[in-house]
Amino acid sequence: MNTLRFFRFSLIVTSLLVSIALATAAGQAVDTSTLRSRALASAIDTVPPKSVIETQFTIQSGTLTLPGTLTVPAKYNHQIPVALIVAGSGPTDRNGNSAGPLRAQNNSNLYAILAWQLATAGIASVRYDKRVLGDNLQKIDLSSISIDDFIADAIAGARRLVADRRFSKVILIGHSEGAELVLQAVNRGAPAAGIVMMSGVGRPITVVLREQLSKQLPPPELVKWDSAFARYLRGEAPGDVHPGLMSLLQPTNRRFMQSWVKYDPVVEIAKVKIPVLIVQGGRDIQVSESDARALKTAQPAATLFVIPAANHVFRAALSDDRLAQAKLYIDPTIPIVPELGPAIADWVNKLK
Repeated sequence: MNTLRFFRFSLIVTSLLVSIALATAAGQAVDTSTLRSRALASAIDTVPPKSVIETQFTIQSGTLTLPGTLTVPAKYNHQIPVALIVAGSGPTDRNGNSAGPLRAQNNSNLYAILAWQLATAGIASVRYDKRVLGDNLQKIDLSSISIDDFIADAIAGARRLVADRRFSKVILIGHSEGAELVLQAVNRGAPAAGIVMMSGVGRPITVVLREQLSKQLPPPELVKWDSAFARYLRGEAPGDVHPGLMSLLQPTNRRFMQSWVKYDPVVEIAKVKIPVLIVQGGRDIQVSESDARALKTAQPAATLFVIPAANHVFRAALSDDRLAQAKLYIDPTIPIVPELGPAIADWVNKLK
């Protein structure tokens, strides 16, 4: 694999941005034939175990209807807790897999598997497709989307669930970028008894993005990036920058990035008045353990649970090597770490 191809692949694996247009552009820049064939060879259908029942569930957010899946235990006869699972960045569907060509880099089925484990533990859940997927993609203007739209979707989902008499309490579970979204959703009025942040950053995205790039760019190219990104956020042409970075500076994604860079996770978590569980993998090459500890410091009442072997999609990783971890993102048959489901379920069941 040549240097440029590895560089571009690393950007995709680290899922630094959310827009489907940007993510698709980045994916098209990569020769994914080998990864795609491996992913397809090991792909499995989203078939739940017999211990759970799944039905269609929709969330009305403004003019959009977000399709989703409700997962409940096969047998229950009383009100049970329900979790709203909010996806991470990129064109990520309700199951935690990427759409289109990027399926070859992200096919972990993480959210579906987590939903099944929670249901087995007596906790229902709803997971939904992001507004940039499916039929909704034709109903929106990508260039006008901001982070507020995704926050609004999470709020709408929480309100729908809290009004459902089948459920005793609502928990918001956000993964990666979704961890940021659930924080802001609660601070803007989403009704919830608690928040679970899985692999949530503890620094502004500009800092995280620059750190990621500093591991892959020589210093002169990093200086060019700093100037180009500043111009991009001001609404100007980015100018001279490494060709592999142009997919991160598309005009279509400008408004979203302008809204995202204003968000500071430690400021946001400090405002939260409900219980928070922070779950972090020790082998996560996208979000570090120091991010989780920064969140904990900002919200001392939060519970921090670190799973040493877990990577960003909560598979057991033997090292921090990016290429070695790549297969953990694309093979849904690899089990998630055994600690994840029970840790979340135990925490939820202890909430008042």
